[in-house]
Amino acid sequence: MKEINRSIRPHFLILFMLFAFSCKTGIHSTFQNTSKFQEEHPNFSSKFENQVKDIYKEKELYGDFIFAVVDENGLAYSFALNRDILNGKVSSLDNNSPIYIASSTKAFTGTLLKILEQKKILDLNKSLNDYLPQLDYSDSIDTKKITIKSLLNHTHGTFSTSMTWKTAFLGYSGKNEELINDLNTDFLYDPSGKFRYSNVGPIIAAMVVENVVGKTWKTEMKDYIFRPLKMENTSANVSDYNLKNIRPSLTISEERGIIEKGFYKKDITMHAAGGIISTINDLSKWLSVNIREDKILLNKNSWSELHTSTTPQDKEYFNYNRTGYSLGWDIAEYQKEKILTRFGNLAGISFHMSFMPNKKIGIIAFSNDNRAYLLPHLMADYAYNIINGLSADSIFKSEKPKFEKGFERENEISYPKDSQLLTESKVADKILGTYQNTENWPAISIDKKDNHYILKWGILDGNIYKKEEGSYFSNLGVLTRDFEIKNDSLVSGSLIFKKSEE
Repeated sequence: MKEINRSIRPHFLILFMLFAFSCKTGIHSTFQNTSKFQEEHPNFSSKFENQVKDIYKEKELYGDFIFAVVDENGLAYSFALNRDILNGKVSSLDNNSPIYIASSTKAFTGTLLKILEQKKILDLNKSLNDYLPQLDYSDSIDTKKITIKSLLNHTHGTFSTSMTWKTAFLGYSGKNEELINDLNTDFLYDPSGKFRYSNVGPIIAAMVVENVVGKTWKTEMKDYIFRPLKMENTSANVSDYNLKNIRPSLTISEERGIIEKGFYKKDITMHAAGGIISTINDLSKWLSVNIREDKILLNKNSWSELHTSTTPQDKEYFNYNRTGYSLGWDIAEYQKEKILTRFGNLAGISFHMSFMPNKKIGIIAFSNDNRAYLLPHLMADYAYNIINGLSADSIFKSEKPKFEKGFERENEISYPKDSQLLTESKVADKILGTYQNTENWPAISIDKKDNHYILKWGILDGNIYKKEEGSYFSNLGVLTRDFEIKNDSLVSGSLIFKKSEE
């Protein structure tokens, strides 16, 4: 026995020294941190989890809900729920499940640009003309007045429908030249300098990065954020994951249950305004570094600009009164506390990320039942109010009607029935073929599958449903598109596509 003790003692000493070093540097293990949170908030888990379960049962929710509390030391609490878990069955949903964070990507992009500025690779106060002179808006806009900072805080004033749709939904060649051409030829401009939220600014900022350093936004994100934070299960490429493991979008109706299920992103549509897949474990590292403003990424002054309003806004979303925008975060107030938020949505996916800098606490929440898009925000509020010692149940009762109103609106949407499906016929066969657009939009093709027809537009596809003579629509997962076909022309909205000759 004495010999065994002697052999163990050196290993124990090494482990003890490693533990002491980790505590000294402020890096606590997840187990230590979750135990500490449980000790400080002994009733949190039972109150919170019972509330979520009650909503799941009451609303007969589908899909996944996953939630985390994060503090300056990392993950403090996490909880996952879906129908399998609720019924005591095995589920693959856990803290390592890949989830799409949608527009929360903007906070990462703003941070990347700030890192590059701190390294003196670029200057956020310099202009598009300095860094991306090929983007000139056909000489209709003075790009010397559009700074890189204005791209990040949505005050640049420019918008392009074609560029936005290609990057978010349809796909494109993958070359910045195509997007720059779209911006130069198809754009709107507001010179007021007012805050106007869109995907355009961060996407252009990513093109600036590539033009300056010669590497893509995706590569730089990995080098400057993911690797330093050891976010090993985080990527800006869908192809880095097994597609079946990514938590999908769910479109649900009260009448018919699950209408659509899928993940509608590919590598080409993962962009700097909405293009990151991650996990609760990895995102807790990201949120924690923001809470403690760790020098592993940035110095104190740089963090200050990332977390301080750079332009005003006046908007209320759910229960958050937004007063400003930094370089990627909405600056808001909730229950008289300053809160930084960054949310995201896509076809049923709803993602919440926020933190209260003065309280040193943050929340990550995800759901994918389209009817429950407000659930992450409702439960984030409930968690904050429990932690902060407020009347959480009373506040929850006053906030829940907003959730219920949104839920009912989505639940009552009418979706196409099988009887509306355009089925095989000699007349319908005439619409088969490929339709080209002269303004550089992706081609549309109509093909036959089994006894019905499929419309494909870029990377998206969906069944075709009939409306009336010559009029149709197709559900493409992230959007529904009406169109007409007459005289070999397909017209959808203001876009005209001509049928290609065989």
